[in-house]
Amino acid sequence: MRCLVFLTTVLWILALPLSPYAQDFVTFEALTVADSSIGITSTVRSPSGRVPNTACSARLETAQVRFRFDGVAPSSTVGTILDVGDVITIRGAAHMIAFRAIRTGGTSGVLAVHCYVDNR
Repeated sequence: MRCLVFLTTVLWILALPLSPYAQDFVTFEALTVADSSIGITSTVRSPSGRVPNTACSARLETAQVRFRFDGVAPSSTVGTILDVGDVITIRGAAHMIAFRAIRTGGTSGVLAVHCYVDNR
């Protein structure tokens, strides 16, 4: 009887539809970095109905920005510089929550942010 229950359970699990699409496991936002510091949106970090993401990767477009992920907001002159085309990877929920960026000049930067579960 146990074998039959086990076999039935395995067959039922195998019959579940699995999505082959990466977009079902990755969230995205185009984050405009202006003259007030901004962070990654909570719903991108932790999407509803899913396991929270554990890492984000972001490529900077448009204009230079500065960032910090130590819980303190950067300024236009203090923080680590990110130049157009640079990519930053942020790992861990605490760092993802603490991440903040601000533009360095008069033009806003755009961070193309992808967040996902890092299975390393």
